[in-house]
Amino acid sequence: MKLVPSKIRVPIQTWTDTLTTSEVGQRAIGFVNGAFGERAHAGGDVLPAAMSIRLDHRRIEPSTRSLTTAYPAATGRVAVFLHGLVDTERSWFHRDSSTTEPVRPDFGSRLAADLSYSPVYLRYNTGRHISDNGNELVTLLSRLVENWPVTVTQIILIGHSMGGLVARSALHQAQQQAAPWLPKVTRLVCLGSPHVGAPLERTVARMAAVFGRFVITSPLSRLLALRSDGIKDLAQGYLHKTQWQTGTSPTEPQDSDLPVHVRQYFVTVTLSRSEGSLYGRLVGDLLVLPSSSGDRNQSAEHQWFGGMHHLHLPRHDRVYNAVHHWLSHASTLTPAPVGPSL
Repeated sequence: MKLVPSKIRVPIQTWTDTLTTSEVGQRAIGFVNGAFGERAHAGGDVLPAAMSIRLDHRRIEPSTRSLTTAYPAATGRVAVFLHGLVDTERSWFHRDSSTTEPVRPDFGSRLAADLSYSPVYLRYNTGRHISDNGNELVTLLSRLVENWPVTVTQIILIGHSMGGLVARSALHQAQQQAAPWLPKVTRLVCLGSPHVGAPLERTVARMAAVFGRFVITSPLSRLLALRSDGIKDLAQGYLHKTQWQTGTSPTEPQDSDLPVHVRQYFVTVTLSRSEGSLYGRLVGDLLVLPSSSGDRNQSAEHQWFGGMHHLHLPRHDRVYNAVHHWLSHASTLTPAPVGPSL
């Protein structure tokens, strides 16, 4: 006996498409991936195991035919966007509004119009190790450059939060692998990336260790231990496999310096409207402290904005204007001096 009439059954592909392209569905996907990482893989598009190119929130294969069809106005200047923890590429786009006002364009569309960059948005499983996602980015960019509709002359990487660390990890691994696309990368923009770690994750790690010492609280310790590898990497800002395997400090020069031809731009925001205030140093943007997102141990140009929080970074006009100005004038800028963290 049929319990459910076939005529009201929803095809699995229709359900999958709705889940992966709707805002609610993508929020759920981003959260599950980020929270549980490898344990969340169910295959296919719903909980993707592999990093992928996204256009209108749909997967684009990095083949010549698919890329030519998807990017008919492709230029040789490619801007690659990487989202942050428990999110998807939708984080770069303004939320739909109930008002009649038009939705403001995303950073990629604006860079295309202003500086002739072709925007490429990526989706990845933020619960995996940063180094694993970095390795996947190396492979994906190799295929992208090889099959791009026109010859790629320049690549810039723009990462929000964890996305900036994934980009940095990929650049290190590309250098080790002598990836042919690496010389084309000229700029790396990190928006609120926790280069030396995020205090919230360090606090959770300490709590898990303390709870594990007592029988009565050991179940809480085991529950906290279920958090994903990607989240655990954020405690110290690990970029490399050897770091999370051995617990090595990520502040060693050989672990933080990028190829000399790649210039970095770190954007920091704080709730405080006063730069350098005690409140700003202690609270930061609610998730990342300025001493981490503006890591002074690296050679980078820096920009700070007050009165903003972490989720403002991938969509705020002030942030876009700063990035646009830097990309337009970076050749005339001098890297900030390397010194101790604030």
